This record gives sequence, structure tokens and C-alpha cells, in this order.
Amino acid sequence: MTVAADPIAAGYDALAPAYDTLTAGYDHDRWLREIERIARRHGIAGRTVLDVACGTGKSFVPLLHAGYAVTGCDISGAMLDRAAAKAPGVALHEADMRALPAFGAFDLVTCLDDALNHLLTVDELVVALRGIRRNLAPGGIAVWDVNTLATYATAFAETRIVSAGETFVAWEGKAGAAAPRMRAEAVVHVFRREAGGTWCRTDSRQVQRHWPAEEIAAAAAAAGLRIVDALGQRTGVVLEAEPDEDRHAKALYFAARCEQGGGDGMDLIRP
Repeated sequence: MTVAADPIAAGYDALAPAYDTLTAGYDHDRWLREIERIARRHGIAGRTVLDVACGTGKSFVPLLHAGYAVTGCDISGAMLDRAAAKAPGVALHEADMRALPAFGAFDLVTCLDDALNHLLTVDELVVALRGIRRNLAPGGIAVWDVNTLATYATAFAETRIVSAGETFVAWEGKAGAAAPRMRAEAVVHVFRREAGGTWCRTDSRQVQRHWPAEEIAAAAAAAGLRIVDALGQRTGVVLEAEPDEDRHAKALYFAARCEQGGGDGMDLIRP
């Protein structure tokens, strides 16, 4: 019997050779500086971080350079291979956030670059946030972002091409009208020149779900997390109070542990 590959893992395995090209315009250095500053304002004191869905390492390398002891995990082995090449000393694990083991007790747990948007059900979201809490030290802060309706109305509804060296990437957004809890799809076509001058093409299917603020808050509470800050993010790492679905590209959440209830039990909320 052939077991089908997980579609999220398969999508990112296909995208891995071109991920850094596709995201070349993202200012991760500035973004992680702002995230760290806000997390410290909310009380973290140590310098250990778990980066969930770390991808090729772009979301943890700035923290590594800032002196953090970094652990990373991702569902895609191909993405982890590229992260390991950038940061050979970092502990990296292949793991699905929907079944996240306890890697330790970390001062900061991050899950960035709209990774949670790939979770399509409330149960999956609660389980993932529970896994994040499982790895969060008392007094620590968890940080995650989700895409807004504005992003699904624009980036997921348009076609664009980016290139670098022998790689070019065509992003083909397929989303319809933006609406709360919608599912949005994009297909990423990756073209790479092989030895001898021939071109190789791989396609990565990306499916995401919109998560309204009230569902994020309910899932966090069910997972044993208390949201301590919610910010809207404009392009260019402009952070503003109170996320707005029509004005901001992302909503950025900071959460602390609730020390009673919501831990590792299996009482999931339902749609």
C-alpha cells in the first residue's frame, strides 16, 4: 500500500529550492528585532528559542546572530536541509506542528511566516497551539502571525514572477472573493536551470485558511495560552495596535502560558 505524502510537507519540499528567492524581499532581520523587542517588553529574560515551522532558517537566523540558543523544527525535510546549511550548529528536527513533541522549555517560541494558516480546522489549530505551549517555559512568550483578508484579496488573487540566478518562480494566486474563514489556494511554479542548460519545473500547491481574531483567541485559550498583545502589520514591518483585516497584511500575536487548565488534554473545541 502506498501512503500519500502529507500535502503541506510535499508542497514545501517542492518549494524549498526556491523559497529564499520567493521571499527575498522580506526583511526578516528587522522583523525579528521588533518581535524580540516586544517579547522582552512582555517579560522574557532568557535567550532560548524554538522556531516552529522554521523553513530554510530565515525566521531564526536573526535570533541566532543576536545570541539566542536556537532549536528549529519543520514538516519539510527539504526546507530543513537548507536551514542546516545556513546554521550547521543549530538543533533541527523534522516535526509536524500538529503533533509537536516537547523539545524543551524555551523563553521564546515562534511560529512565523503564516505557518498557522496552513491548518485548516479548529482542531488542528488547537493541537498546534497546545504543542507550542508544551514547549514554552513559565514566563516565556509565544509569537505567531496569520494572514488577513487583505492578503487573501491581493497576494492570493494575483500572479507574480520573481527570479534570482538560475531560478525563477511564478506565483499563481487562485483565491476568489475574500471572506472570513475562507480557504485560499496558490500554485507556485519553480523553474531551475539544470546542468547542460535544460530547465526543470516543479509545482508547489499552497492551501491556507483565514483565521479571524475571535477564533485565534478561542483556540489559544483552549490550548492554555493567554494572548497578551495583538498587532496589525503593514508591509515593511510597520506594526500597529489592533489588527485590521482590511488595512493590515498580517495579524501578529504574542501569548503567555495560562498556568491552570488548557494543557495537554484532548478536549478540543469544534467549528
